[in-house]
Amino acid sequence: MNIGVLLYPGCIASGLLAFSELLYVANQREGKKLFTVTWLGLDKTPINPTLENQTLQATLTPQFTLTEIAAKNIDSVPGIDALIVPGFWASANTELQHNLEKHQSLITALKKIPAHIQLLAYCSGVCWLAAAGKLNRLEATSTWWMADFFHTHYPEVQWRFTHTCIASSATTKSKQQHTIQCTTAAGVNGYLPIAQQLIINSCGEQRWRDIAEIMVIPRPEKKLQPFQNIQLMQLKDPLMRKIYLWIEQQAAVQLSLVGLANKLNMSERTLARKVKTATGLPCAQFMKLIKLHQASEQLIYSHKAISNISNDLGFSDDAAFRRSFKSITGYTPSEYRLEFKR
Repeated sequence: MNIGVLLYPGCIASGLLAFSELLYVANQREGKKLFTVTWLGLDKTPINPTLENQTLQATLTPQFTLTEIAAKNIDSVPGIDALIVPGFWASANTELQHNLEKHQSLITALKKIPAHIQLLAYCSGVCWLAAAGKLNRLEATSTWWMADFFHTHYPEVQWRFTHTCIASSATTKSKQQHTIQCTTAAGVNGYLPIAQQLIINSCGEQRWRDIAEIMVIPRPEKKLQPFQNIQLMQLKDPLMRKIYLWIEQQAAVQLSLVGLANKLNMSERTLARKVKTATGLPCAQFMKLIKLHQASEQLIYSHKAISNISNDLGFSDDAAFRRSFKSITGYTPSEYRLEFKR
């Protein structure tokens, strides 16, 4: 299986390297070359990975371009069975929009990728496939904090943000029918469940377990915690960080817009506006979600009794906590612990 690995300016290249190494180990364990990797780009300009606006010394050079892959009957270009698209660094919807506007040529090139090539994408890289129309009418996922952006901009996609990885397929309605196959995953480490799926399909479940044990790979999560509305990634502003920490430190019954406004020496109206702008939520809803998020962390990572968690976080009573938790997550605290316990 020949897998094209896409490089573009600003992409997160670390996952691509790890992805390629997993396929290499699979080849080694099988004793034959089941997977080959071909590095692709919009052109053949070397890509310098960046981190915190610093360009690293290492360079990655595309072997072929997406245009060459999309063209037919070019003997010098290898056939590609699948194409993996990495994400880019972004922490707010405005940054997602900026990158989409900046790289329109990438979207145009992806639109031309033939239907028989399997498409793989993770984290913000899912943006590219959605913008190119490749996910229309398919189930797909991505990183939870991007949910509002994806729902708004790509309503034809059947988004399933509670899942960390989704493989979906559909048959085209053209004269030459093809089965479109797309796999999408959440998080900057979304390459891991994608690699797992490819290796299991080619080598079997036992071979993947061998590789995971050799490389000490954690088992990928199948579902995401249902707290998508807490836009933590967007809270870059020092004021919002201060608000978040204050809410965490207060008992749930003591949370109020008046109390928070007094603490910050700010009018209630100004505070409500700032919280709404940063999170997209009313201040009361934001405070409630933060306390429930704290509860969810304790349900997952501790062995505390549910009544103790409710009491520690300052909820008025155990029944009120349980009702509030289920109204937001869809799970009772006991069900949530059973589902996500680590």
